[in-house]
This record gives sequence, C-alpha cells and structure tokens, in this order.
Amino acid sequence: MKSTQVRTVAAIILVLVFLFGTSTAILLNFDFGKLAVNTVVINDGVKELSGLLYRPAYASADNRVPAIVIAHGISESKDMMSSLGLELSRRGLVVLCLDLLGHGQSGGTVEDGINEPSFGVTAAVQYLMAQPFVNSFAIGLIGHSLGGGAVRAAAAEDGHIEAVVLIAGGLGDVAQGPEYGALNSTFPKNLLVVVGKYDVLFNLTELATKELPSAFDTNQTVVPGVLYGDFQSQTARQLFTPTTTHLFEPLDPTVITQTIVWMQNTFKTAPASETNLNTNLIYLEREVSILAAIVGLFGIVFLAFFPITHSMGSKAQKNAPAKRFETLGNWRAYIVWDALNIALFLPMVFVGFAIAFPPLIFGASIAWWMLATGIIGLLLLAKNLPKLFISKIGLKETLRRTFDRKDWLTAIVLFVMLFVVSSSLETLFGLNLRIIAPLFQAIISLRRLGAFLVFLPFSLAYFAAEGLYLHEFSGKTQQRQQGNWVDLRNCVKTVLIKIAPFLAIICLQYLSKVFFNIWILPGTFGFLVEFLWIIIPIFIINTACSWWFYKNTGRVGTGAVFNALLIAWIASVVFPF
Repeated sequence: MKSTQVRTVAAIILVLVFLFGTSTAILLNFDFGKLAVNTVVINDGVKELSGLLYRPAYASADNRVPAIVIAHGISESKDMMSSLGLELSRRGLVVLCLDLLGHGQSGGTVEDGINEPSFGVTAAVQYLMAQPFVNSFAIGLIGHSLGGGAVRAAAAEDGHIEAVVLIAGGLGDVAQGPEYGALNSTFPKNLLVVVGKYDVLFNLTELATKELPSAFDTNQTVVPGVLYGDFQSQTARQLFTPTTTHLFEPLDPTVITQTIVWMQNTFKTAPASETNLNTNLIYLEREVSILAAIVGLFGIVFLAFFPITHSMGSKAQKNAPAKRFETLGNWRAYIVWDALNIALFLPMVFVGFAIAFPPLIFGASIAWWMLATGIIGLLLLAKNLPKLFISKIGLKETLRRTFDRKDWLTAIVLFVMLFVVSSSLETLFGLNLRIIAPLFQAIISLRRLGAFLVFLPFSLAYFAAEGLYLHEFSGKTQQRQQGNWVDLRNCVKTVLIKIAPFLAIICLQYLSKVFFNIWILPGTFGFLVEFLWIIIPIFIINTACSWWFYKNTGRVGTGAVFNALLIAWIASVVFPF
C-alpha cells in the first residue's frame, strides 16, 4: 500500500476515534440528557468566580433538591472535581464545582485567601441558595486539599451547612484560627474525613490519635470505617482511608462512592448500596473517552500537515550533511540530558518560589527549571563539556540551521488548529480535553493570555536544547528511513528515555512507602513529586510530537516551537495566580 493511502486510512481512523471520543464523553457528562451542565459566573461583590454546575433535569421550583459546593486543591480547577460532581448529580443533587480564587477561570489570586479563607466557597453557597431549584436548607460542602480549608471556613461562616467532606485538607496547622472554626463533636455537621494511605502530607496515625478523637467525641484512637455519632442529630463522623495518593483522592472510585453514600444519608435521598454504586459509576468511561479524543485530535492535526512537513524534510535531508554532528554514542547524549533535568528540578523549584515570574504559583518554578535546563544544555553543547562529540559544535550555527521560517509557521498553524478545536469543544459542549488536569483549556482572560506569552521564551529554550539532545545529536539520523516498525520503536524508545528519570522518582517515592513505610521525599518535597503524575503525560506528548516533526523535517525547529507553544498554553491555564 502506498504511503498516501496509508495516511488516508490513518486519517479516517483518527477522525472516527476523535468523533467517538468526544461524542461519548459529551453524552456521559450529561448522563445521556438526564443532567443539565453549564458554566456559571458568580460575582462575590469584588471578583468573578467560575463554576461548573450539574443539575438533575427534574430539579425545579416545584421540586427543589439538595445542593453541594465542591472545592478543589492548590493548582487544580473545577474540572478536576467534575467526576464527583457528575456522580453526585446523577443521584439527585445539584452540584457546583468551583474554581477557587486565583484558579482556573476565576478572578483574584491565591494571596486573596488571606482575607477570604473560603476562597469564594461562601459566595458559591449563597449563589446556590438563591437558585429556585435548590433546597436552601439542604446544602453540603466537599473540599480537597486547599479546598478542604476553604469549605471548613465556609462552614464556620454559615452554620446551616448540613454536611462536610474533607478530602486530605482542612486539617492540621494549615487550618488553624477562628476563621476555620474548632473541630468538635458538633462542628462541622456530619463530617466525613478522607485521607489516602499514601498521602504524603498526612500521618494517619497522628491524625487518628491526636487531631480527630475530640472531633469524633471519643477518647480512643479513631478507627477508619467506623461511624461515630449519627445523622439524625447531625453528629455523624467517619474516617475513610482509601489506598490512593494525594492527587488521586478525588478521582478514586471508593472515595466517590463513600461521598455519595454520606450525602445520601445526610439528605435522606434514595438509598443505594456501595456495591451498586461501584457498578454504576460512569466518570471513568468519560475520562477514557476524553483520552481517546485527545489521541485522535493530535493525530488529525499532524496528518493534516504531513505533506508540508514531508516536503520540508526532503529539502532538509538534501541540503544538510547527515553525519555533520556524528556522536560518540547516543546514550551519552541521553544521559546528560536526563541528568540535567533531574539535577536542576528541585533547585529551580525554589528559585521559582523566590522569583515569582511568570506570576503563576508553581508555574514560575517550572518556567525557571525549563529555562535553566535549556540554557545549560545548550552551553554544554557549545563548550563540548563533557566531550559528547567528535568535534566542537558551533552553537550559533547549529541553532540557525535547526530553525527555519517554515518551521515556525508550520508549528504555529498546527498549534492554532489544536487550540481552536479544543476551545470550541469547551465553549459549545462544555467538554474539556484533559489528562487528570484540564491541560487544554480555553484562554478567556487577558491575564491568562499574558501568562501564555510570558512563558514562551522559557519553554522555547528548553525544547530547542531537548531537540538537539534527543534527536539531532543522538545518533538516530541514519535510522530515519528504516521502516514504520523501526520508526515506532525509536519513538517509544525516545519517549521512555525522556520520562525514565521522572518515573524512577515516582517509583522510589511510593515503593519505599508501600514496602517499608518510609517516604524518600517527605512533606513539601513529596508533595512536589505528586505533580509528576501530570508532568509525565505532558512530556510523553511533547516527546512524541518532537520526534514526529524531526522524522519528517530533519530539523528540530518545528517540534521545539510547537512544544513551546503547547507548554506555555498548558501552564497559563493550569497554574494559579
């Protein structure tokens, strides 16, 4: 079969995968028409807050139903809590997943939480109580991590909250002071505490023996899974310890099931057994459908421009000597690049804390890490340290040769296609293309646009250097024409090389906890490791993209520019101000 026919068949398959993924995800998100789902804007008098509202179709002024506000953790957003929102709403509850101050599409900054510890949750409660289809005497709150403190502060401010679920948040030293209320046998009402067994921020033994007993009205160690108090007197308390990590607690099926049962018992809605609930959760199918849509979309974008990249590649091959930068061994280049990534990661995280530019929490750290890794990587190539190559490399000439005007133009066109399609899905159907976090969210504010533009030079330096290490100087130039299976093997190999050190950190961190009950990186350092669960999928996409462009152009320029745009986009919408 000719290559043109292969691309045509591949394009048809990818279009079908994209359409199937998006349509299935949309249907599941609306529970096949049983739910109304829309984005709402809440004005708290000073700033605008964004929320994702799930409402059963039968909820009306004549049939008011209980309502719940869900608050996410630091550097997360309402979309990451939509799994809980979807499943709770399917059980007859109105659910508002809120973007906290400084996060997602809400205004303000995280520092505003000093003056407003509920981070907008109180305003969201008032918004729900004003809706004609909501039973204003039946309001519950759910908060994860930072959101746990936010909902606890909101419950302290509004004594009518009927139930509170704290998921790895709202506990310990970070939630001390009168604004959070004092945990006791009556505050907050009907309290469910969820902390994963592998949550690096909490010591379950200390939690069960020191902090929770007074709140559970007992002098003994709190036993997970045991109900203390009762729902009728609104003193119900329970500690639930699922086998999961901090990031994945709101996505864990057992956590979602336990939360549903807790709210049903609180509001006396239709009872359901945990077994039936576990077999009737649809959010995982929705997430898999979204992942399929992402795969299809990226494939379509690349294949649509294959003729352009192919013609560029032919010209590059013809004009550039294949062995101009012959290596002493591709593994040496790989090792140097991986070592730079790991060695600079934690130091640059703290640089980002000290230099808050771009003005994004955690985003500044990622930006400085990428800039430092890119610049040092390029300088090593220029200075021939260590001796990676047979002859010294002229950095200026190398960069000039690897970037072409067509590279920039092609990368920008591809990025715009991806951005338009993704933003249209979110605007028209409320579908956010995400991998755990909402990576491909629409940029709807000037400050998010500003963050995108500011982030670009940081990420461009990184991906320019990475392209040289992983492709140009890795000794694979001669392999580019060896067939599709060899190409696929080389792509997988390159991706694995890129993510290997980050996977190693995750394995060391959690395997040491599972087998020896020891955290290699405890506390704040361990919390930073949690972000690798999101970073690794992004790097898989980045590396596959750069490999594809290099294969078809013979230069790293297109991949470097495209990935710089992609990372700047992701950073500008994911990280909080």
